[in-house]
Amino acid sequence: MEITVKRILGALALILLAAPAGAQTMSGPGKVTLLRTGWNADSFAIETSTQFINPASCATPDGYISTKPAPGYETYYDTAKLAFQTNTNVVVVVDNTACVSGRPKLIGINLTH
Repeated sequence: MEITVKRILGALALILLAAPAGAQTMSGPGKVTLLRTGWNADSFAIETSTQFINPASCATPDGYISTKPAPGYETYYDTAKLAFQTNTNVVVVVDNTACVSGRPKLIGINLTH
């Protein structure tokens, strides 16, 4: 009986640790219509042609943003530039609970056909 309880508690702990990975929302596919950089910081933001998503209710929902040294920053920026230059569809992934400088926090960019 004690081993069963330990297994159940162990499984529950793994499920709870995995929960933050699901804290994301994805946009529909669309084109990158604007790529912004600057603001005296290592940051960039994008706007897309699809309906804007703002699951964290950020105060300034005018683009999806990433800043250095966020994990993935360089990859996101390279992907955003590629999508803008080639007019490729993207699906934007944002954090459901976090804002950066009042904007939805970018946590992924998927290129689509």
